[in-house]
Amino acid sequence: MTPDEFCFSAFLSAVDLESGILLANGPRMQRLVLDSAWARPVRALLGTSFTAAAFGALAPDPDAAADVLRALRDRDLVVFEGTDEEGGLRALLADRPEAAGRGAAATARGSWPTTRYGLPQHLSTARPRPGSSGAAEPLTYLLLGGCVTQFTEEPLVSLGREQGLDVRTEHLWPGSTRDMSRAVARVRPDVTVYQAGVQPFLSALWDGAHTQDSEERGRTLSLMKSALSMNITALADALDGRLGLVHNFGPPALSPFGRFDFAEEYGFRRVVAELNAHVDHCVRRHPNLMVVDEERLVARYGAATLFDDLVFPFGHHGGSLDPADERPHQLPALGEALAGEYLACHRAHRAAGQIKLVVTDLDGTLWPGIAADDGFDWLDGDATSRWVHAGLHQALSVLASRGVLLATSSKGDAEATLGAWKGHGGSGRPLLGPDDFVLHSINWRPKSAGIAELCTRLGFAPEQVLFLDDNPVERAEVAAALPGLRIAEGPVHTFREQLLSSPALESGRRTREAARRTHTTRAMLRRQELGATMDREEFLRSLGIGLRVARAGEEHLARASELFNRTNQFTTTAWRTTPEELRRLLAAPDTRLHLAFASDRFADYGLTGACLVQGRTVTAFVLSCRVIGLDIAVPFLAEALRDGALRDGPDGPGLAGVRGRFVATERNTPARELFPDAGFDPGADGAPGEYVLTAGSRLPDLAGLPVAVVSGP
Repeated sequence: MTPDEFCFSAFLSAVDLESGILLANGPRMQRLVLDSAWARPVRALLGTSFTAAAFGALAPDPDAAADVLRALRDRDLVVFEGTDEEGGLRALLADRPEAAGRGAAATARGSWPTTRYGLPQHLSTARPRPGSSGAAEPLTYLLLGGCVTQFTEEPLVSLGREQGLDVRTEHLWPGSTRDMSRAVARVRPDVTVYQAGVQPFLSALWDGAHTQDSEERGRTLSLMKSALSMNITALADALDGRLGLVHNFGPPALSPFGRFDFAEEYGFRRVVAELNAHVDHCVRRHPNLMVVDEERLVARYGAATLFDDLVFPFGHHGGSLDPADERPHQLPALGEALAGEYLACHRAHRAAGQIKLVVTDLDGTLWPGIAADDGFDWLDGDATSRWVHAGLHQALSVLASRGVLLATSSKGDAEATLGAWKGHGGSGRPLLGPDDFVLHSINWRPKSAGIAELCTRLGFAPEQVLFLDDNPVERAEVAAALPGLRIAEGPVHTFREQLLSSPALESGRRTREAARRTHTTRAMLRRQELGATMDREEFLRSLGIGLRVARAGEEHLARASELFNRTNQFTTTAWRTTPEELRRLLAAPDTRLHLAFASDRFADYGLTGACLVQGRTVTAFVLSCRVIGLDIAVPFLAEALRDGALRDGPDGPGLAGVRGRFVATERNTPARELFPDAGFDPGADGAPGEYVLTAGSRLPDLAGLPVAVVSGP
């Protein structure tokens, strides 16, 4: 095989169409339509070997040649010169159900795809990928489901490319749990999507519902729940901690029981509700699984827009279609909606690109008019604008409950604005109050200056901040002054949807610490203000700082993962992880995860630090920015290491030789002296960022520090 030379597949078929040239690889079930201008280079290179440069020289658009060649390679239409295609195909065919001795009946229900629905993608040009380098993050999706999931392949690739992702997909029809496990083991996907097979799961219950009595429908529903439990558990086991997305069931637009569905003990509404509640129950037990909520998509876009049950039988459960087109097909709405959900779930699960602070304008954005002049009489009316702004307040309140901080940046007089606002929000009222925001920047300076100051005080980069403003001129000023800052575009009435649907504003399963982040951040700011007026040692002793160090349990993994993923300042390695990865690591006998719970006289900050020790190395250490000022990093590290050393003997002889690792980033300056301050010396090999503790006695004596340290659960 020659790595820098290619050839068209030996299984390639090329057919000229009015709209271009169709290329297909039948055995691999891959196809693509190129514009007619690309027919000439394809025909010229058929039957020959060629380089990427040669392909580009013949291309009608040389700038697009690299992406077109990549698209052909992704679909096995072009392969490396010398590739054993027949051998590869034999290996692929060995994965068929009948190859395992299960016979034709099993094959009909197995995972081997026997057809490919939909029209081939027409690649008319190549979209540029984000990023100056053109590099994209590779991401593989395994789609285990019916034709609905197959129709998500093209939008997954195109939407992924827009987000800087190099998405590869493989589709298999759902089969047995053994088929599922084998497919996952073979593909090793980053994300696996599972849609329960339509025929065994829906046809028996939905299409035959009107011919069954309630007792029979109840029995069928119970069997479906048992099958779902088995398949979801098998999926979680096969994934070994990687992300899995499980479809629930979008309700049909109509019921066979019509307007008297309520009169049936097992009407359609109840059946769908129980199925989806059961999917939630099964998925909730596995931290690496998420639900793809078809029911929510139906509520948002409409059943008629997405699904076909107004035309086809209930159990077909495919996408909306054009009844005049006899070919198996579906319109793009469902495939695009699901592809968007698949990508959003992956982003939310990884906590990628998280927004930590939302900064909002006030007059004209958070409320209509100018509060200092017009007051809050608008609350007494029933105008559309009243409810638009109330909806925005509610959306911001939801984000605060998730741990997203809120601040303001607005033109005006601070005293007059806050005076008018006070008493009209918070404490159970429908509007947010001034105390629901961690900081206010209300003045006549450019808003970008105020936002930059907010970022500095809170320790956030512009990329972690979202700005809301009704005025496009203000948005443009901020965008020009603060590159990278996120800005919500469009009119105010669109802000609520953006806030409640963006995966960048979702941080996984809710934790107590996240829900209290506004309170604890305000406490941090009050502490900083007090510290500016006192001697450092006197200040720390006045705080009544408490630090509890404990080993992590199962109940702590979600919060610990959140800390590793959200912390950018006091982090030794900027390591990112997931609860399931932590769980796998902690299964090793020489791995320990220590946690820090901090408090002072201003607030109980909860779980705010994590220290991962693998063998004799501190591989990751993080501390929330809200407690950096309490000087608890060194006491936390020392107590964590002493706890681990007790496993080796009562006097802690295992401490000598413990190593620490530091990886510098643009933002983790606060953590750079952690190991030297804790008594570590630079590593003997001189490698940057490597430290060693030569003796346990080098760790500081905690008794003399202004921190009350305890260990325990």
